[in-house]
Amino acid sequence: MSRAVALSPDQQSGKAGFKALVKAFGGQDAAAEESGVRRQKISDMGLANVAEYPTLDLIDLLEDRTVGLPGWPHVTSWLCRRRGGVFVPLPQGGADADGMMRTVAEMAAEFGDVSRAVADAVCPHGPDGEEVNAAEARTALAALDDLDRVSAQLRHKLQSKIKGGQ
Repeated sequence: MSRAVALSPDQQSGKAGFKALVKAFGGQDAAAEESGVRRQKISDMGLANVAEYPTLDLIDLLEDRTVGLPGWPHVTSWLCRRRGGVFVPLPQGGADADGMMRTVAEMAAEFGDVSRAVADAVCPHGPDGEEVNAAEARTALAALDDLDRVSAQLRHKLQSKIKGGQ
């Protein structure tokens, strides 16, 4: 039995990321079966008051099998945010005109999500009136993270053209 401890907010946030990763994978039973790690240990790794942490191998295994699911890559994104950045996957699609236009269209959609989140937050009829509350700020920041990822992909494609890429 693990002993309850007081973890820092950052540690608790990391554990929440792992818990979300396990849920995306299919739950504790599925993660335990796939990884060979006991179910109770996987449970403890997601608890905000237990000093039990997942190994890098376990995180890699689960993130590798949850690509494309909402929130992916859960723990890697948490680490990136802790360092003041965002996770940016390699660009999808080509660096040709069609690939770039698809990325621009995706960027426009992400910017729309950011605009909508901020507009909802400052709406006078919202939960806190024109004041942005913590939940609204988190929603807007998540939308900005998505925009940053797509923007970085377009930047990568354009820079490849400067370097002589096809």
